Amino acid sequence: MNFYRWMMSKHLRTEAPVGDLARDMKGDKDFPHDGNLDEILEYLESKGACFGCMDACMEAWKQYERESHRAKTGSGS
Repeated sequence: MNFYRWMMSKHLRTEAPVGDLARDMKGDKDFPHDGNLDEILEYLESKGACFGCMDACMEAWKQYERESHRAKTGSGS
């Protein structure tokens, strides 16, 4: 699962900055759905994203990578 799909499934209804980011991602037809972290951060910066948005993205990416790693290894911890 890519980051975009993960954000839609995990945070679309979250009442926190990461939820705001997920909703912005959904509403942006040009968002790089298959982008890596650097591409996504560059895109957000090009759109004038605030520090809070960038920080939410970086924290969400860390969580995404942890969960993706667990899914690949079959580890529940």
